[in-house]
Amino acid sequence: MNILTKNFLVYGTGKSGKSAILFLLSRGAKNIYTFDDDINSENIKNTTRLYNLEDIDKYDIEYAILSPGVSVLGNKNIDILSKKGIKFMSEFCLGFIFSHGKKICITGTNGKTTTVNLLYNMLCQKYKDVFLCGNTDTPITKIANLTSQNSILVCEVSSFALETTQPLKPNISAILNIGVDHISRHGTFENYSQIKKRITQNQDGNDYFVCNDNFDIVTNANVVLYSLTERTNGAYCQHDNIYYNSKKILNKKHINLIGDRNLENILCAISIAKLMKVSSCKIKKVIKNFKGLKHRLEIVLTKNNITYIDDSKATNPDSTICALDSIKKDTILLLGGSDKGYEYDSIFRHTQNTKIILTFGEMAEKIRQTAISCGFKKILSFKKMRDAVMYAISLAHSGDVVLLSPACASYDEFKSYAERGDNFAKIVAENED
Repeated sequence: MNILTKNFLVYGTGKSGKSAILFLLSRGAKNIYTFDDDINSENIKNTTRLYNLEDIDKYDIEYAILSPGVSVLGNKNIDILSKKGIKFMSEFCLGFIFSHGKKICITGTNGKTTTVNLLYNMLCQKYKDVFLCGNTDTPITKIANLTSQNSILVCEVSSFALETTQPLKPNISAILNIGVDHISRHGTFENYSQIKKRITQNQDGNDYFVCNDNFDIVTNANVVLYSLTERTNGAYCQHDNIYYNSKKILNKKHINLIGDRNLENILCAISIAKLMKVSSCKIKKVIKNFKGLKHRLEIVLTKNNITYIDDSKATNPDSTICALDSIKKDTILLLGGSDKGYEYDSIFRHTQNTKIILTFGEMAEKIRQTAISCGFKKILSFKKMRDAVMYAISLAHSGDVVLLSPACASYDEFKSYAERGDNFAKIVAENED
């Protein structure tokens, strides 16, 4: 694509949209137009702001660059653009096309951020020119101009980025897992699942696709499997040790992360690092020193033999189930927040160690009613998260775990899951004697 001859519309002027605009400007795009569903969003310098798309024909726009926050399904503005023959491209796709070097793309419902950070640290042990980008703090368009043929890009890829992405061809791709998430955005689980699988759609025999050994997908890439239980051609576990190619990497006792899902994340990262020729000793060093990321099964306080865990990043039932399965102690579970279109009954098949559930926020009553219909009776509801946390603190005894793993978005009370998690940690610190 010759950017110099094209007119672009950037739909969505948040962080990713602004990054796309700056990239297009840096490459000398002919004209850049912007549109945002929020009419109060700021105007961007050196672009032309559009306030409706009905007369889009007169601007001779060929590509619409969509920010991750722009929903496609049921969006009348997307319908207008589509009928006009305008081609769609995600901000991620734009950056991917114009980046150089070896590209590693990782997606999945849960565990993406942990896995890409682990892998990034492993690769940095061997290579100098490594970038971490995508569905992280750094949009790929922000680093595209900095890459060279010697670069390695570790990309966290969300379903939002894949939704309008033309087939990409990563050198290495991986799907960690596919659970129920973003149904309000994608319509059905089947649609969501197919979107995730696009990550390997355009790969061929020169590329690699990495996944769990129980994952079923058709791909033309070389398949590398990792496993919690079986010997595979990727990383695998046996007798409390992790191996690759029959050679021990480390004992699981050296891992700081909680639960089998995090263990799978580690196995995926190892499998890719080994494809990239990183030595076992360097991989081991990274894993031993990796303490995990904020708001992902993060222990924020242990006092009086009570452990408080912030898993605010768990914004879907599948992620909460992973947390519950990871904790073997008596648990006081905090569930709630804003609606993402889920059903919650699956959670109550994993509450063997749960003493009581405290729900809060917009979804408090729906979750409570679901729990009761599933036969779980020990459940109370609160309007605000703070009230639920305070009650949990008063209820907890020695040996208990107080777990914030909400299975919901945060937008009824908080700007983000991170703000929610920070709020939880602050309440616990201020009120625990």
